[in-house]
Amino acid sequence: MMPPKPMPSPLGRVGIFRHLPIEQLPMSRSLPCGKLRKLFWCWWLWLLVLFPWRLRTKKAEQYYSIHGVYPKWYTYRTPGYTAVQSYPYLAYAGYPSTYTAYPAAYTAGIKNVVSPYYAAYPYGYNSYPYAAPYMPYVAPAAPEAPAKARKYGRKGLYGRGKNVDEETYNYFVRVMERLNEEFEDEEEKDMFVVNVFEQTAGKEMDLICNQVVSKVMEKLLPLAKNETLEFFADLLLQNMRIICTDPYASHVLEKVMRICLEKISKTNPDDGMDQHSAFCLKWLSSASRYAFNNVEEFISDIYASHILRTSLECLSGVELDTLLMKSYRSRRHIDHTASSDGIPKYESAEFVTMLRDFGERFASWPQLHDMVRSQDSSAVIQTVLFCLNKTAPDLCKKLLVFLVKDILSAIQPDDMFSSSAVVHTLEACVAVSDDEIFRQLYQTHFKGRLKALAENFDLKFSVVKLLEAVKDKEVGFSLTHVPIVQFAEIFEELAPAMEDIFAAGCGTVVLGLANACKRLSTLQAKFLQSLMETFHCFTPEIRQIKIVPLVSRLITYEVAEQPADDQPAFKCHIIGSQIVQSLLHFGKPIKIVQSLLEMDTSQLRDLLNDSFGSRIMDAFFSAEFVGEKSHDKLFQKLQGCFCSLATSKFGSRSLDAIWQASSVKTRQLIGEELLQKETALLGDFFGRIIFGKYALPLLKKQKGDWKTMQDKESKKRKLFADIVDPIMDDGETSDRVKKKKKTKS
Repeated sequence: MMPPKPMPSPLGRVGIFRHLPIEQLPMSRSLPCGKLRKLFWCWWLWLLVLFPWRLRTKKAEQYYSIHGVYPKWYTYRTPGYTAVQSYPYLAYAGYPSTYTAYPAAYTAGIKNVVSPYYAAYPYGYNSYPYAAPYMPYVAPAAPEAPAKARKYGRKGLYGRGKNVDEETYNYFVRVMERLNEEFEDEEEKDMFVVNVFEQTAGKEMDLICNQVVSKVMEKLLPLAKNETLEFFADLLLQNMRIICTDPYASHVLEKVMRICLEKISKTNPDDGMDQHSAFCLKWLSSASRYAFNNVEEFISDIYASHILRTSLECLSGVELDTLLMKSYRSRRHIDHTASSDGIPKYESAEFVTMLRDFGERFASWPQLHDMVRSQDSSAVIQTVLFCLNKTAPDLCKKLLVFLVKDILSAIQPDDMFSSSAVVHTLEACVAVSDDEIFRQLYQTHFKGRLKALAENFDLKFSVVKLLEAVKDKEVGFSLTHVPIVQFAEIFEELAPAMEDIFAAGCGTVVLGLANACKRLSTLQAKFLQSLMETFHCFTPEIRQIKIVPLVSRLITYEVAEQPADDQPAFKCHIIGSQIVQSLLHFGKPIKIVQSLLEMDTSQLRDLLNDSFGSRIMDAFFSAEFVGEKSHDKLFQKLQGCFCSLATSKFGSRSLDAIWQASSVKTRQLIGEELLQKETALLGDFFGRIIFGKYALPLLKKQKGDWKTMQDKESKKRKLFADIVDPIMDDGETSDRVKKKKKTKS
């Protein structure tokens, strides 16, 4: 019997085996080893079939997560998905041609600000959005963007600006939802971004002019590859006239400018620039030059004026206030929880030359007379002042003189404070002025009007800016023999009116006065006396011990001494807390310290458990003139209250401030008291954090090892305290270090 013929390969004569006879193909039964034959063909099956299938499956899943259907080329979908792929069910009898019964988007809850004092406190000094004279207003957070966008989409509203069809709108809503989720790895994220940009090919200009799509693009562009970013940037540069004046595309342009600045700021000048960084530098220069060349047209445009401001900010490297850079509508959509490293800085001779050329033209522009009364153009003028003040002080002085002597001096005093745009320009001039200009501004616009301005809720910040800018506490003359405005002159006009200022809901002015006294180290005793008189606790002298609980709550002595039933609950006020913090940094804070230590234990505990009151502990332990004995007295007074502090959100903050400033011996006493109520600590969220942070399990079992660990931490903290603490944000040494140097010398 003849043996059977060898079986041919299912692939036929293809690939590297096409020159072999059938008898010698790998699937031939003439091969002796069955295991090798199986492994060989498994490898080929993986290479030719399974590997491409996995790539196609991953890409199809990406497509499905965005579109809600599998692509038509994906032939491996299960039968259950076929109906989804053929939506809207036109091939099935009885199904509607359009589907309108989608369930409402699920919202887990509306996020809100429980307290402004959290880790990423978004508001700077005097920038909190007050809506009532006494209490800060915390607006409820807007719904999540995708949920809000879906709601409008169901109503047939597909975003403002350029019209897009329903399919495109829903596609980008799904992209926005996907961006808010986490990706498995960077490869998946890159593939997702590439797929989205492939869908926008050829339609970029129409899409970025739509409200929803422009927001998606702002999130996608930082994730885009270099080639995609360069293509997008070139496209924007070719259509600058349209982009700059568009309400939504202009935001995309600003985003690309910041991305380019960030990329070039990461380059090392010694190593040179790579090709992409060189492109970003050239593109940013071209975009900024275009904006500068069209300043006459752009300065009064609501959207193009923001391009001017962003160009100035990027070229100068000066980080400007959000109130200046963002419109009111844009500020409502800022994510305050997101961390920000500020604007990147890149030193370039080309940037400086462009700024100087623009400053020369701008300072001699005669149309500025009309521009100070417009909100948009006034914001550009303020931006130019702040940027030139850092990069070209001589040009800033030239522009400042022109504004003060030729424009602001021509405005009548009664009309000066009736326009918010003019007031903001005046505040910027005060902030960057030298002694001569400051004196002229004070004499012309503020002298004799400080009380009325301080009691006006809308104009109080002008007085605060004046207090921040005053530099001299004593009578004197500048180098040009011009009399210098002394702080005492301003103080004497405001101090008697403190009670009226508080009654008008303008406590920020009193806070500004306290900070000025602290900064200039003058009139501190007079300020404290005026403050006590304001809260009716200066006379008789026994009342002075109540200054801290009164100021922290902003209530008078008579209100605090009401019967227990009529007395308001202990709730600290944000302005009162900040004033107490400033008082603790005065040269002689003995009365404030005594008042704090003489508070009832229950009141002191309530103060430290309060969101604003907990910040007083930071000032108490960091103040230069509050000694160790006062720290020990506070610790003794709080004994027995540490567990209640540890199990409170803000009390745990206060306890942490006490812990950081305490010696190892004091820490041990605190830890032993907390261990007595271990069950209560472990049953509370904040208590568990304190329990682990203070290494209480180690203290419970091995006190020696715990003490050794605490000693090492204390030594490390003292080692770095002399290096880190004296350096302030502006790079200058603190007054404390200067005094030490004088003592040594």
